[in-house]
Amino acid sequence: MKKRIKGYIGFFTALLFAVLLGTAGQTVQAAEIEPIYIEAKVLPSDDPTYDVQVTVRNLGTDWEGTVRLKTETGLGYGGDTDCAYDTALSLPEGSTKQFTVRLPKNSIDRTDGYVRVTLLDRKMNSVTEKMFPKLLQNDKDALSMGVLSDAYASLTYLDMGGNELYYGDRTRPIKLVQLQQGSFVPSLNGLAFLVIDSFNTQALTDEERTAIESWVDKGGMLIVGTGSQAEKTLDGLSFLEIEYSEADDTQVNDFGWDDFVDTSKLTMVEFSDPKDTLGGYYQYLQCGAPWGDGSVSLLPCALTDLGALGADAYLNEGTQESLVERFLNNAVDMAKAPNQSGTLQYNTDYNLERIFTILGRGSNRLQFGGLKLLVIVYVIFVGPVLYLILRALKKRDLYWIAVPIASLAGIFLIYWAGRGFEVASTSVYSVSMEDLSDKENVTTYLRCYDAGHTEWSLSLADGYTYAGPMMGSRYYYSDEQEGSYYQRIQKEGERFAVGIRPKKGFEDAYFTAGKAAQPHTGTLSWDGDKTVTNETQWDFPYFAVITDDSLLIYRNLAAGESFSLADSTCEYMETVTRLRTNSNGYSYNSNSYTPAEAYYYGYLREMMWDDDDKETRKDIDIKAALGMGISYACVRAQSDDVIIVGVAPDWDKAAEGDCSEVSYGCLYAIVEE
Repeated sequence: MKKRIKGYIGFFTALLFAVLLGTAGQTVQAAEIEPIYIEAKVLPSDDPTYDVQVTVRNLGTDWEGTVRLKTETGLGYGGDTDCAYDTALSLPEGSTKQFTVRLPKNSIDRTDGYVRVTLLDRKMNSVTEKMFPKLLQNDKDALSMGVLSDAYASLTYLDMGGNELYYGDRTRPIKLVQLQQGSFVPSLNGLAFLVIDSFNTQALTDEERTAIESWVDKGGMLIVGTGSQAEKTLDGLSFLEIEYSEADDTQVNDFGWDDFVDTSKLTMVEFSDPKDTLGGYYQYLQCGAPWGDGSVSLLPCALTDLGALGADAYLNEGTQESLVERFLNNAVDMAKAPNQSGTLQYNTDYNLERIFTILGRGSNRLQFGGLKLLVIVYVIFVGPVLYLILRALKKRDLYWIAVPIASLAGIFLIYWAGRGFEVASTSVYSVSMEDLSDKENVTTYLRCYDAGHTEWSLSLADGYTYAGPMMGSRYYYSDEQEGSYYQRIQKEGERFAVGIRPKKGFEDAYFTAGKAAQPHTGTLSWDGDKTVTNETQWDFPYFAVITDDSLLIYRNLAAGESFSLADSTCEYMETVTRLRTNSNGYSYNSNSYTPAEAYYYGYLREMMWDDDDKETRKDIDIKAALGMGISYACVRAQSDDVIIVGVAPDWDKAAEGDCSEVSYGCLYAIVEE
């Protein structure tokens, strides 16, 4: 017994020693890792990317692994996005390495969140990390908001704490500009918003009032706070011709503010519009209307009073930032300029995504009908049919032998018939956009999928300088392994690789990539008399012309030849709107589509569901590629430009390695009328 006790004591002593030794080892390892410092900043760039320069300094022992950069939304919708940008790095003791991670702007939906930089060891375990809040925000993309007030310090919350506002074609931060009476008129041209609150407008000169009214008419958005300061703030803005009075509880409820804030703590006013200056329009949470190309908004309370409220005054999980975002959105929705600015400001990424998903579904798609029929016949045969045959032959006692033989034969036949459906490598569909008007760099979109469930990665061809997920088609994903993400962009040396960790086989992943190589030579010309000349080396089986609010699709434009639209049969024609209008004050005809919408709804979708007409579906892949070119080119053109888009198959391959790629090129020209 004593020997056993001594043995137990020795065992547990050794175990405790081993645990302490391991802990000490971890402590030493952590101590060795701690002297790695990380810094990040955004470099100036005219390219369609955020160029994040990462600096890593090692004051400890030699280290080798991966530096991972991720963006995280600031909205609290689960935090992490789904794409990691990985850079392989070797960091000897005492060394400093600096490199640039290029994030495509059309992969980033917001810039008001964090950028997280994490160091991973060879086993992809996190070693250390650092967070950089709002790193991607910059003044170049910001919306300037001028504030004319005697209490400017009480209105700084109007920048929403750095949160962003959707404006035109993307979200943007708010940049506040303090204005001073007597000197603010020259500043108006650089403003998107003008806020007047707690300010004696009767002190404005006639020139200043005229400048404000002219600025709104040209597209500016004027927001006036009233409430307890209504008299001195409104009385000098006589051009509005608005009357006001203190509001009772019923009138307050009509504004809808009581759903978001405790209005009992605010002085609220009611507006009347006796001369119909604002067209009798009352927007949710505020009174206002379109005014020329801009908008005018009157808030029923003073913004200084609203800013003084504590967090407990906001109802239904509302916040000060969310309330500000609501009335700013109202002002944007009423204005004509952000939505009808002369360019097609609609969600190009959404149109690209919808059309891109059609690629790969043409006549060459996998057909499983025959294989299903073979399986059904096999199931029926090994059951009652085989039994009846043996009974007719009076050999029922051989059933137990015949069934295994028939099963093996069936398995062989199914395997033999199914070999054509085997996907041995990753499948890729790529569409490259090239602007022949000003020779911009090439943008490529890739749709990839693999038959397996395991992670796959594809190396991009030479010349690509950045890659990222295609916004709008990303998946949020995490598994039990920390630091594992659905989409991954990897860089070793000058080469990029794109890949995913799929949840199932044949799961799609969509990427965008940019190429520094110069586009192909030549152009697509328009003579102004409905004739297109193809001065490139490529034959276009299909091409599109957008002119005079019409979308026209034609076939067969050969290299070096001219094509008269007047003397040719049109494959498809649709009247389209060249300006994206809004539903508040500038309502548009719901039957009028943008070119990309008309192409998708009126041309592609009908073919997608036409299973009986194989001839119609035969060219659906190349037609989908043409639709992507239309979407891409239209957002870069003015409303009266002529747009010509040609599509060519068998384009330059975007991916390398173990993959099967079908590639298309879209060349387009924008011609000023």
